[in-house]
Amino acid sequence: MSTAEQRIRELGGIATTGELIALGYYPQHLLVLAEFGRIVRIRKGWYASTDVDEAVIQARRVGGVLACMSALAHHGWCEPEPSVLHVRVPRSASRLRSPQGPRTLADSAGSRRVVLHQSRHAPTGDRQAVSLGEAIAQAHSCTRGRDTL
Repeated sequence: MSTAEQRIRELGGIATTGELIALGYYPQHLLVLAEFGRIVRIRKGWYASTDVDEAVIQARRVGGVLACMSALAHHGWCEPEPSVLHVRVPRSASRLRSPQGPRTLADSAGSRRVVLHQSRHAPTGDRQAVSLGEAIAQAHSCTRGRDTL
């Protein structure tokens, strides 16, 4: 395991380029580590350790964190929904992306439907998912069709 990956794990499994630069890494170094599979480049400005769940990486690629049923699965409360990804984003979010990142014809058939949960308030939880309490509240509201876009 690379030192950069250890540092990212210490930051909760996900880190910004700025945080890693503050720890002494150069942006080019991070790109090389990602190219060789030592860390994961999520999207511009964001990196993850290699052991972070794919759903978490996909939520970050969209521009948020796991929410609702996806967060409940992350917390071990239910089985993950393979075809749906619930992502919590700020109400002011822009530049939302595909959960798969740059898409090719080969992976377009395996894409997930994304359900956005938007809020003006700061999320509870961590860099990977909303808290269990927020996920339960979102799931209650989502199953009644109020939070989905």
